[in-house]
Amino acid sequence: MVKENIGVEYLKGQVQHAPTSPGVYRMMNEKGDILYVGKAKNLKNRLINYTQFETLTQRIKRMVFETRELTLVETETEAEALLLEINLIKSLKPKYNIIFRDDSTYLSILMTDDKTPRLMPYRGKKNVGGDLFGPYPSGDAVYRTIDLMERVFRLRTCKDSVFRNRTRPCLKYDIKRCSAPCVDKVSPHEYKGLLSQAKSFLKGDGAKVQKLLSEDMQKASADMRYEAAAECRDRLKALQQVLTPQHATTQALVDADVVGLYVQGGEAAVQVFYYRAGQHVGNHVFYPKGVEAEEPAEVMRIFLALHYASRRPPKEIFTSLPSSDIETLQDYLKERNLGKVVHVQAPSRGEKFHIVKKASLNAEQALKRKQAAGTGWKKQMAAFAEVLGVPHVNRVETFDISNISGTNPVASLVVAGEEGMMKSEYRKFAITIKNTPDDYAMMREALSRRYSRLARETEKARKDKTQAPPWPSVVMVDGGKGHLRVLVSVFDELGLLEGGKTVLCAIAKGEERDKGQEVIWMYGLKDCLPIEKDTPLIFLLQQVRDEAHRFAINFHRQKRSKEMVTSKLDQISGIGAKRKKALLLAFGSASAVEAASVSQLMQVDGVSKSLAEHIYGFFHG
Repeated sequence: MVKENIGVEYLKGQVQHAPTSPGVYRMMNEKGDILYVGKAKNLKNRLINYTQFETLTQRIKRMVFETRELTLVETETEAEALLLEINLIKSLKPKYNIIFRDDSTYLSILMTDDKTPRLMPYRGKKNVGGDLFGPYPSGDAVYRTIDLMERVFRLRTCKDSVFRNRTRPCLKYDIKRCSAPCVDKVSPHEYKGLLSQAKSFLKGDGAKVQKLLSEDMQKASADMRYEAAAECRDRLKALQQVLTPQHATTQALVDADVVGLYVQGGEAAVQVFYYRAGQHVGNHVFYPKGVEAEEPAEVMRIFLALHYASRRPPKEIFTSLPSSDIETLQDYLKERNLGKVVHVQAPSRGEKFHIVKKASLNAEQALKRKQAAGTGWKKQMAAFAEVLGVPHVNRVETFDISNISGTNPVASLVVAGEEGMMKSEYRKFAITIKNTPDDYAMMREALSRRYSRLARETEKARKDKTQAPPWPSVVMVDGGKGHLRVLVSVFDELGLLEGGKTVLCAIAKGEERDKGQEVIWMYGLKDCLPIEKDTPLIFLLQQVRDEAHRFAINFHRQKRSKEMVTSKLDQISGIGAKRKKALLLAFGSASAVEAASVSQLMQVDGVSKSLAEHIYGFFHG
């Protein structure tokens, strides 16, 4: 059997027993790792396509080559298969699927169904009772809209507990932000009218509300109710400030998302414009991965399905190109929209076409900026390799230590590659050495733990004949020659120094301790590396070093905050939250409090001699 046909032969055997119904299939390698999740209207026909090896793209050929196991799940409908496919892609993140990071659940505006309804932000997929409007792309867009609703429609936004217990109007009534239904400053009939107008506006019919307010103002003026007319005038003015700048096209996009896709060089960018109540309320750009072997129409389908898997879709979605399998996609989106129809279309003319085209142009520009930034990283990595005198540099691992006088010591590892910082590769180390400000010992522990484990994983992969974990081209520590000596000794102890292809170096501040004067010390060289000040390369190295510093400090602060909340001090009678905080701020940690003498404890504000003796006795009997 030809080696590259192992996976094909396995799939041919599975096709014979495959059903012809809709469903989802999962491909796994010999270790059981998920390679790909797909859905099909006819599972058997879809799998037959994978057995025609010569017609597949190089990426799919690699996937088929690795396939050693197949799992099939039949579903009643293709829409159900699509839902299962998307859920599996989000949870499993298979190697060969289109993936993008978008785990946030967007905010909506909820108008409750209470006797006196209120407006409130709401985050969730299901309606908890009332009318739901949105979702909005950011919290800022939601709060700006609620602010407008207060100024124009004067609906209550207070919590039910506050509403039920008020005996007089709050400040919002005085500044004309609420009609005060809590104390009957507005009749139920009038409040119901305000609700109706608010719903019309949130549904995109701002012109209707504008007309009603204008009529009310004129009627109140004719009846010589000048105060009521002035209120209508103020509400109308607030509404016009929002509606007047809007172009007619944006008003036509009442509750819609506009999705522009741009694909180039095996990479993609998706720009989404969000329109709610006829207003352009924000936009986001996304960068799906794994698109190089997919048609743009399939990229659009997967993006839409993944994007709305964690949020309700709007009534209309306008795309820059038609999605594949549009009918199944619309059935899926209808289910996500609580049974309400969602229209997905790619306009080919008119004003909406121009807005979609604008979204595509924004996606193109975003992708080109991202690629240019990636090119910049590649270029400077190549420059770093030239300075180091090595063939190439594609992975730099940088370490930093953070502690305060030896308390809560931590280490950080950040990784930089040819496309930028690789945040998924970052690692944290909680250092076990306590209460000694020995940075060298802390650095030694972090380095030993990292590279002894990496060496074991590499050896195991060699024995199992599986893919080995990536080794760094460069290991860099934040510090001077002393930190570099620690790094070299750790690699020597692990047997990684001789014949190793990893460059060992340290980045240190210059003599004047100013940013921009950093020097790089490299193992094997007596003098520092000749990297000029204010060059793109030194800026890149500073960025990597600063990222390691930031990551270490954040972890250190997390540990300190946790210690502030729970510590041995909680077990001492007579020590409340205030005294515990004072003790921890004075000594830095609970273990330092334990080591303190009675006289030292008495120096802390709020700690008397008797309490100091009590604390000392708790720790020392």
